[in-house]
Amino acid sequence: MGLSLEFYAGDADAIGGAFTECDFDRLQEGGIAHSYADLSLHIPIEDLDVLSEQMAILLGEPFVGFLDSLGRVVGGSEGESGAQVVSPGWIRFAAKVPEIKVGELAKMWIDAASKKAGVEYADPSCAESALLELVRLCGRAIEKKSSVVFAWYL
Repeated sequence: MGLSLEFYAGDADAIGGAFTECDFDRLQEGGIAHSYADLSLHIPIEDLDVLSEQMAILLGEPFVGFLDSLGRVVGGSEGESGAQVVSPGWIRFAAKVPEIKVGELAKMWIDAASKKAGVEYADPSCAESALLELVRLCGRAIEKKSSVVFAWYL
């Protein structure tokens, strides 16, 4: 199956509990989380820092590392899954990406991640819709003053 990388916006503790219970229907369909973004693109978690690097270049702003932005653990199971709250600084950073620039960001990210890994990743168009979901999720989280939870599972 591979590594799944997902983002949820809403009440962090409720999201973490549902994630730990593997209640993905309620998480992904708006029952617990008001927004959802799936970045399961057959990439390692570290490539989310590559994404942050490319966002900084695109925006002309200082780099805000994704991995350094992960905070309190709210769910998961040892070695199989995890769910952590994302810092408000990274959420604001990601929300600044103009939707019209998401396609350009997707190409920049996939090119940089492919170069770093030394392998050719998928067509950037596969990442474009996932990134658009993520940018919108971050914007909605700011509007609703809610948390963003990053979750991964095998």
